Amino acid sequence: MSWVAAAYLALAPGTAPGKARPVRHFINLSNGAECLALLESAGVPPAQVAFMRLQSSHCEAQDYAGVLTNLDHNLLMHLALGYECRVYDFGSRGYDWEAEQGELERRYVPRAVWWGLEWARYALTRMWKLPHEEAPLLRGYNAEANFDKQLLMLTKPLKKRIKYYRNHLAPGLDAVHLHGYYAATDLDGNKAAYREMLLAHATRSAASEAEAADPEAFATPLLRYDAQSAMRYARNNERALARGDDVS
Repeated sequence: MSWVAAAYLALAPGTAPGKARPVRHFINLSNGAECLALLESAGVPPAQVAFMRLQSSHCEAQDYAGVLTNLDHNLLMHLALGYECRVYDFGSRGYDWEAEQGELERRYVPRAVWWGLEWARYALTRMWKLPHEEAPLLRGYNAEANFDKQLLMLTKPLKKRIKYYRNHLAPGLDAVHLHGYYAATDLDGNKAAYREMLLAHATRSAASEAEAADPEAFATPLLRYDAQSAMRYARNNERALARGDDVS
C-alpha cells in the first residue's frame, strides 16, 4: 500500500475507527425539493445538499442507459470517494408492498428509488469491480440476470463515462453506498410550489455561506479567464502589427 493510500485510510471520516461514514444529501428533482426544509430543520448544512435528476420516465420506459447517462458527476465522485449518498424523493403513486408476515402495505415509493437507484447501484458496483454479494431486487424479484444483460448492451462512451471514476475509488471501498429515502407527496406536478421551495433554499443557503475565497490569493494563485480580453499570442501580434507596433 502506498503512503497516499495509507494516509487516506487513516484520515478519511468514513473509514476511521469510531467515526460514521461521511454523508452527502441529494435532492432528486422535482418532487424531492420537499425535503429541503426537512433537511435544514434536521441541522444539515446547506453545503452538504446537492441536486440530481433521476427521471421516473426513464425508469418507466426501462431506459437503462438513460438512467446512467443522467447520473450527476458530483454524485458519482462522492460515491467513488466512499461517501454515503442519500437520495431524497417523494412519490405520488401508491402501490401495495408486502410487509411483515405477508401483509400488504400501501407505500409511496417513487420508481426512481426502487427501480432507478437499484439499477444504478448495481451497474456502478459491477463497472467499478467492487464486491457484490447481494443480488439486486426490484420489488422483491431478483433482477441480476437482466441487469447483467443490460450492462452488456451499454454503449462504449457510456461505459467510459462511468468507468472514469474507477480511477478515484477510495482505498478499501467495498460497496456503493447509495441509498434512497422517500415519503408521499400531494404536490406532484405543482411546479410553482417546487420553485418556491428551491428559491427559499437558495436564500437560506446564501445567508449561511461564508464569503467566497479569492482564487488569486490561493497558495498557487489562479487567474480568472476572461474570453472577452483573452487572445492567442499570434492574434495579439496581428493586431499590434496592424497598429504599426514593434513586436520584435
